[in-house]
Amino acid sequence: MDPIPFPTSPTGPVRGRRPERDLAALRERIETLMLQHLQAPAIHRALTGLENPNPITISLRQIRSHMRAVERSWGARSTAETREQDRARAIATTEEAIRIAFARSTRTATSNVGVGYFNAALKAQEQLIRLCGLDAPARTEVSGPGGVPLSFALADHPAEHLDPREEARRLRQMAADREAVADEADEAAETPR
Repeated sequence: MDPIPFPTSPTGPVRGRRPERDLAALRERIETLMLQHLQAPAIHRALTGLENPNPITISLRQIRSHMRAVERSWGARSTAETREQDRARAIATTEEAIRIAFARSTRTATSNVGVGYFNAALKAQEQLIRLCGLDAPARTEVSGPGGVPLSFALADHPAEHLDPREEARRLRQMAADREAVADEADEAAETPR
């Protein structure tokens, strides 16, 4: 893979904002390094280290900021249409991998190599199942008799059947009990130790 040409920039600190052309080239270079599964410190070394023919001056914080910008651009480029295209491409690639692995497994069935191809085909089939969503749990709906929604009846509590006067008396008694407990706590707090 040919390296992406990077504009020559001064090796010293850059004052102000980089020109848009340089910024786009820098982000493209960072994106390439991100796609190689490099983390921010490794990207920083790759851009600023001595092994780089044109090292630049950039902080690790700025690298992380550019990485977030690249990730945001990935999200912006991902639309429903492109996701479906990517999914269809992944399914076609997986199907082709399965076909090739089974064919080579059959050709080399008498050796351990054939077993390796067979295992690769099985793993590709698992990937295809996930891509197609065939491993998703089946949705089941539970309904009551005749398809009506389920209704739940809670057991009656004896207090629900009290006379309103009896209920008022019980609430007054509970309030008096609470006040007595609060008065005892106040008296205990006021007494010197």
